[in-house]
Amino acid sequence: MGYEFKLPDLGEGIHEAQIVRVMVVQGATVAEDAPILEVETDKAAVEIPSPVGGTVSTIHVSEGQTVNVGDVMITFDETAPSDSKEAAAASDSKGAPAAKKAKASPPTKADAPPEPPAPAGADAPSAPAAGRRTTTPAAPAVRKLARNLGIDLDTVAPSGPGGRVTRSDVEKAAASASGPGSLPAGASAPGAIPSGVATPGPAPSTGAAPVGVADADRWGPIRRAPLTQIRKTIARRMAESASTIPHVTTFDFADITELERLRKASGDGESGRPRLTVLALVIKAVGWVLTRHPIFNASYDAEREELIYKDYINVGIAVDTDRGLVVPVLRAVDRMTLSGVVAALETLAGQARSAHFAIEDLRGGTFTITNIGAIGGTFFTPIINYPESAILGVGRSRWEPAVVDGRVEPRYRLPIGLTFDHRIADGAQAARCLKELIACLENPGWFLMA
Repeated sequence: MGYEFKLPDLGEGIHEAQIVRVMVVQGATVAEDAPILEVETDKAAVEIPSPVGGTVSTIHVSEGQTVNVGDVMITFDETAPSDSKEAAAASDSKGAPAAKKAKASPPTKADAPPEPPAPAGADAPSAPAAGRRTTTPAAPAVRKLARNLGIDLDTVAPSGPGGRVTRSDVEKAAASASGPGSLPAGASAPGAIPSGVATPGPAPSTGAAPVGVADADRWGPIRRAPLTQIRKTIARRMAESASTIPHVTTFDFADITELERLRKASGDGESGRPRLTVLALVIKAVGWVLTRHPIFNASYDAEREELIYKDYINVGIAVDTDRGLVVPVLRAVDRMTLSGVVAALETLAGQARSAHFAIEDLRGGTFTITNIGAIGGTFFTPIINYPESAILGVGRSRWEPAVVDGRVEPRYRLPIGLTFDHRIADGAQAARCLKELIACLENPGWFLMA
């Protein structure tokens, strides 16, 4: 009897997933932990690794199909996961050498295939060569993050149980490789060099041909297309937020002329240094301002009519991907240095490029920042990420004429708006909070003391 691989429990509240890609074919031999399916839940798109090593005897799912937790997806010729150690001796579906038995000696450098040459000027360790399976234990999501960031897992110091490499280990290695703590040229002190507003990930391609099943209504031909799991969640959450929370937005401008001057002096990410952006500075300033205005880092319990103040500040960053809007969370922002924020955004950018996020990366936010600056637009009214109580909208910064000390001169201004839950906060509170945030951005010296 074959081993039936069922859709595992992917996290709290997740009951189904949509098959995005089947990565193996019937009759293929795969190694344990090799990716076999890509699925999309209502939280994120994730790769599912093989629980065993062996031959794929039957594939029970197809791309686009929705499956529930516990549904059989693939049958292997193995009878139990414990047999996978012996089956892993076979080659995986890409022809890569599989990991040897637990008691066998680890492969030596002479046995391993040669590494590809590193690109000119690159100081960071390269990702493992194509087809080579690292011997370092790590979860599939951590392996994917390492590949996205160009980090060789064999060079990362593990901190997890049993010598496993964790997500934090990879992020620290990436930050160390890019030298986030070093100062760009022209900087006078850590944390004082910004750059232009930019979104962490690329915008999805436009102009794609319409998809869906051909149909017709009374007036002509139409196409019916099912929503993806992520889009279904966005629809539910936006409707819940808009119908539950009375939204109010207060708008203003931040004069970031001095930040723009310092951005140009920094070299804008030259010499391999991380690119410091206005978004990073906004995140850092938000972390401080929320400690002074905790009402905007709280949530409202309507059933008990209570406020829930969060003693931690986890900021979600809205990212536009070709599969929909996702909001990965940067944790403990109030305790992060500016260089730490920049390193975290570098990691987030790598995730956005691949549109893959671990489910835990999207949970636990207390406040959200959404930035349309790189796309365009001045002011907009974003919907609060329920059950949070506020969201900050950042527009496109631009040069504009302004009156300064009785003279008209060009100033670089950043449009910014704070949308808040009017059940628990008033306009005066929001105005004071936004005023302090703008004061931080207009006085770069603040970051020297933060």
